[in-house]
Amino acid sequence: MDSLRRASGALFYLLGTLAVTSIILVQRGILVDLSSTLLAVIDLPLLLTGMLFGGSTLVTSIGRGQHTRGLVIVVFVPLLLVFTCFAYLNFAMPFPE
Repeated sequence: MDSLRRASGALFYLLGTLAVTSIILVQRGILVDLSSTLLAVIDLPLLLTGMLFGGSTLVTSIGRGQHTRGLVIVVFVPLLLVFTCFAYLNFAMPFPE
């Protein structure tokens, strides 16, 4: 579980930095096409890595080194349902013209 936490944490910070940088670039009018495309694509991977990082950190802190299967299921099943709802909303909404 610790390796999942470290990997998802590194990806979360990387994607978050890219998202904030893209927002700043769009606001300044620099590389608007590339930055807006990146912002349209990066939302679900950022959400997924954030949920994996948060869930694995929660399991690590609650379990105190003992990772039971029940605890992992109790933490990650609601996160999977929330991610599924956001993914559905992301793909169900029409694209702006």
